[in-house]
Amino acid sequence: MNVLFVTWDGPQVSYLESLFLPIFKQLHNFGFHFHVLQFSWSSTEVTNRRKQECESKGCSYTYVPVIRRHVALGGLVTSLLGARQVRKAINEHDIDIIIARSTLPALSSLLYLRGRNTPFVFDADGLPLDERVDFAGQRPSSLVYRLLRDVESQAVRRADTVLTRSRKAISILQARAGAGTAEGKFHVVSNGRDSALFSPGEEDDRIAVKERLGIPADAPLVVYAGSLGPQYAPETMLSLFGLIRHSRPDAHFLVLSGSPEVMTDQVSAYDSSLASSVTVMRVDANEVPVWLAAADLGLAFREPTFSMQGVAPIKLGEYLLCGVPVVATRGVGDSHFIDGDAGFLVDGCDEKTLASVADWFIHKVLPSREGYRSHCRSVGVEHFSLEASVEAYRKALLSVQVES
Repeated sequence: MNVLFVTWDGPQVSYLESLFLPIFKQLHNFGFHFHVLQFSWSSTEVTNRRKQECESKGCSYTYVPVIRRHVALGGLVTSLLGARQVRKAINEHDIDIIIARSTLPALSSLLYLRGRNTPFVFDADGLPLDERVDFAGQRPSSLVYRLLRDVESQAVRRADTVLTRSRKAISILQARAGAGTAEGKFHVVSNGRDSALFSPGEEDDRIAVKERLGIPADAPLVVYAGSLGPQYAPETMLSLFGLIRHSRPDAHFLVLSGSPEVMTDQVSAYDSSLASSVTVMRVDANEVPVWLAAADLGLAFREPTFSMQGVAPIKLGEYLLCGVPVVATRGVGDSHFIDGDAGFLVDGCDEKTLASVADWFIHKVLPSREGYRSHCRSVGVEHFSLEASVEAYRKALLSVQVES
């Protein structure tokens, strides 16, 4: 069965390579063959790297440049014109199912699908339109928001199957799509990671990473991996690290991100005295696991806004699979799987709460680090593995009726 995956990604986002391609490669064993159509504004170097990565996983890759002049309008025009690229890919690869990830790829796909009965899967990918309202200053009354909300609802109604990252997102999308939208078409899929790659590794490797950072083997290492922006509460991260460093002056904070300059600026604005204890860097996706495995605490704060009900932070699984206990915002994604021996869930980020987290980390986690490492790993394997994700996707795709 040939599947066209239509996606939209910026040059500094590696979701395609790090999250979806490993899933697609495993689904190949069940008879699903993926072809990627990616809208982006990446450099030739990034595009070529993505193409090679796709082909190494058995997927074809087609790049569609996004019009960047007048960003919102350019994106909309690109999506409207993108229907031709969807049609071309379907004809070239004899596509059986279209999967559109998020709203603008859904628009391109819906334009192609007019008058056609090609099976369609809408990967809602959280609540991205509401994230723009919560964190990017977009007004719910704006023309762009209302237009894209309509596209989202049309995609849910037209889809044979809708993929979400949380149960809460199902009720929200179902209500927006209107009466008659069957709950049975919704499937929750996880952002699983390869447990063979994301693992605690060996002690010598963990020590070597700390040596590269210029810190002792027994120095507490706090890590954050992922995108940066207001929804990830960077000031809260720095506040917590400051509390930890007050008790353990040898503590170090490692930030792995595709936009390192954002946190560098944040550190300078927040407290320049922390700069010597903070390392901010960009690393290749395949190098992330070894850096994470050396950490003693992973941060996964999220602002508890409406849009955050639909997300499933990839970093939760990455941390846990690497044996790293986490501090995370309760109710965001799969946080309910995190028990007291795998992490610390917070309902807010006030000073008293952060002081409790710092105390827990210093007086409970660090003295029993190996016990936490083992338990975190087991929780990660059970709930956040690549195998669990592949099975969820397999069931969702098998629910689609394809004409033989």
